[in-house]
Amino acid sequence: MKLFFCIFFIFSTLTFSETPGNIIYSNKERVTAIEKQIELLMEKKAVLENLKNELSKYNYNPNIPTKVRPKIALVLSGGGAKGAAHIGVLKVLEKNHVPIDIITGTSAGSIVAAMYAIGYSPEEIEKILINLKFNKLLSNDPNRAFKSLVEKIDPDKYPLSMSIDKNFNLSFPMGVLNGEMVYLQLKQIFGKAENIEDFDNFPIRYRAMTTNLQNGKPVTLTHGDLALATLKSMAIPTFIDPIHEGKNFYVDGGVADNFPVAEAISMGADIVIAVNISSADKPITDNSNIITIIDKLSTYNGNRSTDFQKKIPNILITPDLDNHSTLNFNDLDVLVKSGEKAANNFNYAFKNLSNKKDFDQIKAKGKLLNDSPRKINHIVLIGNKVLTERQVEILKPTGKLLNRNDLNLWAEKIYALNFVDRVFYHVKKDTIYFTVRENSKTKLQAGISYISDYGAALEVAAQMPDFGLWTKNYTLRAELSKYPKLSIKDISEYKLANMNFLVAGEMSYGLYPLFIYDKKDQISTYKGNLFNTNISVGTTLFNKFLLGYNLAYKNLHTSYDSGSKLHFIKNLNSSENYITNTLFLYGDTLNEGLYPTKGFQFSLQGFSGNSISKEKAYEGFSFMQNSYFPITSKLSLGLSFNGGKILDGKNANPLEVFSIGGLRNSTNRNNYGFYGLPIMDIYTDKFLMGGVSLQYSLLENLYLIGKYNIANYSRITLLKTSQIANGDKDTIKGYGGGFGWRTFLGPMEFIVATSDYTSSPLYQVQIGYTF
Repeated sequence: MKLFFCIFFIFSTLTFSETPGNIIYSNKERVTAIEKQIELLMEKKAVLENLKNELSKYNYNPNIPTKVRPKIALVLSGGGAKGAAHIGVLKVLEKNHVPIDIITGTSAGSIVAAMYAIGYSPEEIEKILINLKFNKLLSNDPNRAFKSLVEKIDPDKYPLSMSIDKNFNLSFPMGVLNGEMVYLQLKQIFGKAENIEDFDNFPIRYRAMTTNLQNGKPVTLTHGDLALATLKSMAIPTFIDPIHEGKNFYVDGGVADNFPVAEAISMGADIVIAVNISSADKPITDNSNIITIIDKLSTYNGNRSTDFQKKIPNILITPDLDNHSTLNFNDLDVLVKSGEKAANNFNYAFKNLSNKKDFDQIKAKGKLLNDSPRKINHIVLIGNKVLTERQVEILKPTGKLLNRNDLNLWAEKIYALNFVDRVFYHVKKDTIYFTVRENSKTKLQAGISYISDYGAALEVAAQMPDFGLWTKNYTLRAELSKYPKLSIKDISEYKLANMNFLVAGEMSYGLYPLFIYDKKDQISTYKGNLFNTNISVGTTLFNKFLLGYNLAYKNLHTSYDSGSKLHFIKNLNSSENYITNTLFLYGDTLNEGLYPTKGFQFSLQGFSGNSISKEKAYEGFSFMQNSYFPITSKLSLGLSFNGGKILDGKNANPLEVFSIGGLRNSTNRNNYGFYGLPIMDIYTDKFLMGGVSLQYSLLENLYLIGKYNIANYSRITLLKTSQIANGDKDTIKGYGGGFGWRTFLGPMEFIVATSDYTSSPLYQVQIGYTF
């Protein structure tokens, strides 16, 4: 994963510019340039002189109680997951009733600082952070329930992506994640401060640090949307997209100032308590890698600033965190205790800063803040070119008063639109302001897969959106594998109320294998050549069902490829031209496209085929139904029921019949997964199959899977396979289990399974999506 982030960093930092012209500078110009540099240094000197004067105003002795209560500032540095240690420090300060007047932070420190500034207790902060679903937050995926059915049928399976604009400029993403899910979670946390724009008006005065990517300088955030401010402060370069405002882009404050002690002093603090959780600056050695070097390059200024600012607080607290990773969110409670242990060393000083009366007054101000529901009468869009107020109004949750969940839900629905890349929002009185970032660029995407027996494949795609009265998507796809394929598809979509009207056209050519097995051993492979051109029309119903019709012309040719030539199997060397008609109904309410825990997925289709060159015709139907039910928070039950029948199956081409086997369904190829059989093991013109599965979440993205399935099928008359062992059974049972892992590059599954006609287990692997 880190290597992937590094690749994106390298690409995102490449710049191309024209070679500057030759210039001869006069002495006057050279002197002017030097004077400008002196000016900048004098300004920096003035800032440091002012800082020195501020420090001399108050003479602090930690062993002597203060006579007049000083202004106390708390400074929290950045450090990813290690930010949980700040909570332990807050617990000790609260135990001693130390009133905090000013609080500053960077990155993770800015989030903890903001929560404390608006009235959260350390215990509340700890509970919120421990209960966060970090894998969900570190995702670009909108809630699946808000995606259109078209996107659900053809899920996003391209983790590698770049864009081309209208001038054919190629660009890589500025970050692996856009941070939308993080932002919406921050809106939930900071909802009770929605009406306060000036950070000086919080119960505790607050500042967050970010970095202006244009010039590398630190920027102090003093007002605005608190959730957006903290996102700016924690937008790690190359990991989270920079926050774009006007001509500037903002990234993690740790790049320029990871320890804003000087900011606290400049705000008038008499005493500064500072908590440093940043990692020690590691020297470059022969054992260093590309990650170390990138980290070094991006934190030079921040580390220099931290080295200086560690020397100017009154009390410096440094928890022992050397053995903790900035990206490990699994031991937050241990980190909290580390912060508590480090802070307890200063109890003698905190007792002399104790002031219960002022401490209680600050806490009381925090309790007055609340995130009350509000009435929204007006909508203002910022940054939009395609999105309209009418579209946003349609997506508005019902009810006169909208609470924070409603507002976040509204933003999520906007984000789920396929042309919206990012959504920020804030509310003033009865008006909501949505700032959106749209993407109308052509996307170049790629994904990989590996399936036992089928082999490895790389799919690349170019998606060209066109937005107007009808939303259009032109997609060119190519699969590079032992069985290459190429297709071009156009989907036009028009939305009216809760209904979408669709028109799609596609032209494709590809090679498709037909595997022949003797028990679990693949003994022969035949190859099908398919040219297909089709048009579909359809409409969605309540965004849960898609009803449509497809008309297609297919040229099918099958021939021997490799392995044994099975002369007793007829009709595998044939060529046909067909006109096919398909009426289909598709429904989907699954909460996740991969490893769902609730909802259903359903398809029903009736089809017919008529040969052009010969008087052959067939017709049939198929159905697929998968339902999932949560039993506990980690355990879910799955039930599946699939079936199909082809009348006059002897007139159908081998590529048109049903095949059973493999780990997953691929209904566009009439392939139905079956634990205990390799992919495409059984070919049939009539089958009925059921299954029951259990899925247990070991970790947030790692699952233990077990499944039992049973199928009844007819021995196909098209493929005379009576000499193949599995052709002797009308009913087959299979079961198996293993692991499923949802990764950034797609799902990975390792399954051990068997069936009642094989004596040894079958080991199956599937990596990535099925193309």
